Amino acid sequence: MTHHQSIPWSLAAWLLASAGWAFCQIPPESIQIKLNENSLEPDVITASSIEPAKELSLPPETLSEIAAPKIVYLQAPAASMPNSKQPSAGGVLLQSGAGQLKVSGALSLLGVYGSDRSFVPWSPLFMLPPAFLGGNTSTFEAHARQSNLQFLYAGPDVAGWQTGAFGKFYFTNSSLTSDTYGFMPIVAFGEIRNEHFRFAAGLQPDLFAPRDPIVIPMTLMGGTGNAGTFRGQLRGEAFWKPNDAFQATLQTALSDPISTVLIDSSRRTTESDGIPNFEVRGVLGFGEIEELAGGRKERPLELAVAGLVGRIRNSQIIYSLEDIDPNIPIRSIMDIGGMSVDSKINLTDRLGIIGEGYFGQGLGNYAGTIFQTFNSQTFEAIRGQGGFLEAFFYLTNRLHLHMGYGIDAALRRDLPVSAGAIARNSAYYGCLFWDITPALQYGVQVDYRETDFAVLNDNSGWIVYNQFALRF
Repeated sequence: MTHHQSIPWSLAAWLLASAGWAFCQIPPESIQIKLNENSLEPDVITASSIEPAKELSLPPETLSEIAAPKIVYLQAPAASMPNSKQPSAGGVLLQSGAGQLKVSGALSLLGVYGSDRSFVPWSPLFMLPPAFLGGNTSTFEAHARQSNLQFLYAGPDVAGWQTGAFGKFYFTNSSLTSDTYGFMPIVAFGEIRNEHFRFAAGLQPDLFAPRDPIVIPMTLMGGTGNAGTFRGQLRGEAFWKPNDAFQATLQTALSDPISTVLIDSSRRTTESDGIPNFEVRGVLGFGEIEELAGGRKERPLELAVAGLVGRIRNSQIIYSLEDIDPNIPIRSIMDIGGMSVDSKINLTDRLGIIGEGYFGQGLGNYAGTIFQTFNSQTFEAIRGQGGFLEAFFYLTNRLHLHMGYGIDAALRRDLPVSAGAIARNSAYYGCLFWDITPALQYGVQVDYRETDFAVLNDNSGWIVYNQFALRF
């Protein structure tokens, strides 16, 4: 690895130069609108957080006579990385008597360098084994597949319930690991809510392990300590807020057992057993909501615990009668389940910590245990655990630094004796986001990844990401 030692020193010099320049900049005046699907605050967590314009509100009997849409240009987004679970502010607002539709998004140009070959090179999840014949296996990818569009709809009130919908789409095809361009939904749900309850249906973030690190790749450290993906889901939530300094939230969901967003290693041989998964999450928020650096509005402390139970069906891959292994069942039903804890602590208005941990079995469809669901030789669920811990610091309102460590580990004795079995996958990461203007952001990230294979040789390597994001 000697020829790669200059990478960390070059990055350190770049960070110091960028920090000194950015301290001289004027902080943006725009306010970040946080729309986190798993947030604590009922007035900011959903699509209906944007209320219909009062001057265009119409009674139900006249909704069929919708006025011509009115276009309103919103201010550009504040310092915030476009994120699957945190839609950015800004965009174009279309409003009429039926409600408001805000269209926003980001055009991303991402370059990814790897000192050794990873899976996948354009959005690395883990390192591949060293080349059998030796030699250089460094890679470079440049793409715009992380570009995205977001649609936020705030509909009319119905019998005291607010209605709304939200959708986010990436310019990639079929899954987050696809290497072709397309138009893939990552979130798409409709909802109704009032002050105390919320119900939603559609493609939504998991309640199990929902918190994300702040990183550049859209795979969000999946398989490296950050479990939880997106899936079809019917959700119910209840809020209890006795005062401004405390809130409790209970979330429950019936979910599709198979995620189609981030395909696990056994996707072709697993399916639903006819019943949905059940997920539940309890969240506590302490302290009054404060205005923090970067335009954030959050409580000092959030704590949450979540659980998951379900089952899936799997089967042997059989091309002929000779392929049948009499020592294992042709088809079997496997129980899956797990628990997760997550937290966010704002130590000051600029400094904080994000963390998440989980354990369970059969969690490949939840980006857990390095995407491994079951042993292909015994058809038993693979058990494991993982988590990540991240510290962040806002040097200015336009410049914020994130550093952390994530790890996923499967129980080694549960793994099959095969070339694809991975016992552990970990990464140290550091990233810096600089809002050159409220609409233009530059981000740089460096990972040092280590992957421990159960059979093949282990591997490690450096990954460097550079991204320009034009947000609107």
